[in-house]
Amino acid sequence: MIVAAVSDKGRVRSNNEDSLLVKPEQGLFIVCDGMGGHNAGEVASRLAVQCIEDSLQGLGRQITALDLNKAILKANELVWQQGQDNPEWREMGTTVTAAMIREDQLLVVNVGDSCLYLIRDGAINKVTHDHTLAQEMVKDGLLRPDEVKSSGYNHILTRALGVHPSLEIDHFEEKLKSGDSILICSDGLSDILLDDEILNVVLEHDNSLQNAVDALRDQALAGGGYDNISLILLKV
Repeated sequence: MIVAAVSDKGRVRSNNEDSLLVKPEQGLFIVCDGMGGHNAGEVASRLAVQCIEDSLQGLGRQITALDLNKAILKANELVWQQGQDNPEWREMGTTVTAAMIREDQLLVVNVGDSCLYLIRDGAINKVTHDHTLAQEMVKDGLLRPDEVKSSGYNHILTRALGVHPSLEIDHFEEKLKSGDSILICSDGLSDILLDDEILNVVLEHDNSLQNAVDALRDQALAGGGYDNISLILLKV
């Protein structure tokens, strides 16, 4: 397994509210995109990543899906409680999208709108489902899929870690093949680049994952860089 990652504050934001966890020795990879004023988004994402990492410390590659789920729920409780205890952090929260690889199995957990894509045989498939008001409107027939990226409702989360004392987590499983690539990213990338644009960059730089993540970041910056841009790309 090869992995590369990058995180950039973009061209507009004054700070980076994204946090990453890259633990190839555990087969664990996480992107968190924080939300909230007064730098609270940065606090939320950092607390979530640190709590999950600490909760799974010492388990090595023996981490189970249940372990990961418990760690995310513990992080939710921590971020929510910190928000209650500190008025300047009130209503802070974060997305969390995590990938755990066990031999030929990929386990994905997701809350919010950070994405995970599976790239296989020259095609790209978005595994996760965004928890946004725009996506709810698509389900209800109030918005067309091709209108989502340009909709103001696309940035309104319907689910996030740390916003409520309880948390609903989506779970996905995929069987992996040799040569598969997995991309986890914040919406600072996925809101600017189309899926096919992401695919083309990854395929163009197939010989270097670091060149691929750098090129994806640069293309998102060239497209405006309106948000923090964070991504983890790995190949099995």
